[in-house]
Amino acid sequence: MTEIPTETTAVPDAIGFGFAEIATLASLRRGDASALSAEALRVDSYLDNTDMISAGASSLVARGLATAEPDGKLAVAGPTAAVATALSSATRRMEISLLTAEGGDSVIGVESPDIQLLFQPRAYFTWWAMAQRPDVSAAEANLMVIKQHLRENPQGGATLRRREDATGQTLYVKKGEGSWTVGTSNRGQEDISETTGLDDAALLAQIRTIRQD
Repeated sequence: MTEIPTETTAVPDAIGFGFAEIATLASLRRGDASALSAEALRVDSYLDNTDMISAGASSLVARGLATAEPDGKLAVAGPTAAVATALSSATRRMEISLLTAEGGDSVIGVESPDIQLLFQPRAYFTWWAMAQRPDVSAAEANLMVIKQHLRENPQGGATLRRREDATGQTLYVKKGEGSWTVGTSNRGQEDISETTGLDDAALLAQIRTIRQD
């Protein structure tokens, strides 16, 4: 598995949320944004499952990540509220697939106007959530994740796509000799033409194009 990089000595706090907990947080404020976020985090089919939501709420309360109000409603604050807010107000969800010969890992960026979070799946349907570094742009954060993965797995690759993009446009990235090799494709396109010799700035520009920044 690839750890989400920070490129600083300070490692941001990460909170692990279980499958039912993520479904519960996504269900707190229902709407198109929360539905798309739930789909990105693979819990969309459980938003109307009362047993799953109840289990998630109970787990959040037991862990001290939420409180039960006298009227039975779930109340969240602090980092848990930030996660719930991001899920329900996100305007962009970036999916980064980190590929190796043995398999792969993934990172989902959930971005609302005020909150940008990175989610990484772990065993037993757990998602680790961490805040994106405030001193870099979201595109730069995407670049950092890809660079870290390819430093650790130079024979591997990475893909990046914006989940809301109906064309399915996807960026493919591989590590070259002191540079980057990239290609792009749309949904249903089989041939991918590669561009070699890109530096970090050129790769960042490609990422911003896919992101539609």
